[in-house]
Amino acid sequence: MIAARNGEEAWELFNAEKPDLVICDVVMPRIDGVELCRRIKWQSFAPETPVIIVTAVTKDRELPDNFWKQFAGSDGFITKPFSPVQVLAMVRKLLADGCEAPEHDPTESHESRGGYEIEGR
Repeated sequence: MIAARNGEEAWELFNAEKPDLVICDVVMPRIDGVELCRRIKWQSFAPETPVIIVTAVTKDRELPDNFWKQFAGSDGFITKPFSPVQVLAMVRKLLADGCEAPEHDPTESHESRGGYEIEGR
């Protein structure tokens, strides 16, 4: 396991260490988790690397289940608070199933989901 102090360091470590899986929080200094996930999926040597986003945003806020996949390209998300068992189960599933490189950047479209705007760059 490799830990980073911020999103910028996480991006540098991702490129240097080539991890099998990335877990990041949405809220990180310098580069947030959404931007880190987008870079991994659209600007890296290994876009098939599974990315799990950790967030305090819950289903109570009416986000659809596939929001983080569509918004950032993540392969999974875990809401806070969470249990280690929940994280381990998702990590095992993603590593066992593998992830394919995305065919297109989901942020290229503009759509509204549950009161949140998803806008391409």
